[in-house]
Amino acid sequence: MSSLRKYLTNMALTLPPVLYFKENFYSLYRVEGSSMEPALYHNDVLLVRKSDAYPDKMWRRWVSVASSYEEEELHHDALKVLALDAQSGRPVGTWQTGHTFLKPPSIYQRGCIIVFRAPDAEKYPSSEYRVKRVVGLGGQICRANDNFHRIEELPQFSLWLEGDNHESSVDSRAYGPVCKNSVIGTAERIVWPPSRWGAIPCVTPPVPRSWWK
Repeated sequence: MSSLRKYLTNMALTLPPVLYFKENFYSLYRVEGSSMEPALYHNDVLLVRKSDAYPDKMWRRWVSVASSYEEEELHHDALKVLALDAQSGRPVGTWQTGHTFLKPPSIYQRGCIIVFRAPDAEKYPSSEYRVKRVVGLGGQICRANDNFHRIEELPQFSLWLEGDNHESSVDSRAYGPVCKNSVIGTAERIVWPPSRWGAIPCVTPPVPRSWWK
């Protein structure tokens, strides 16, 4: 009985912190379907970051001097997104927010892959989340991939998301911009299968798909 009591006590002490970490910081999500091929394949397991820990450090990086053209463009996007998010009511810039963690994570880079709650989840109850690539940021003008004559002006605090395999992807081309409140997190690494272990790079299309007004 003493061993059982000790085991249950350890479980009671360990489980809440683990669940809290899983809910707020990092968690695992599985890719379903072929919409993200060739970057991601069916049954790939992703490590997803669900918040910005100490976002003050990121903000300081964004306002620092960029060392290259690529970094300068990234800093410009980040500052623009930060300003627009603040106008939309996101609690950014305060001491308390900057020194804790911020959910959902700040998404300021086109080409990254995110996990989000699907606007059409009621149609697919067995798959309540989607994995797509960020093509456009809130406040930008975005050109849809299926019809380059279709131009969307994205609302603040939103994203334009598409799958890499356009023929088998249901994405923003079908249901429009996705509010950032639906974002679960940013996919950072493939953790399974072991042969595909590694960081997930940001990939932006060679032809500009989105731009600032």
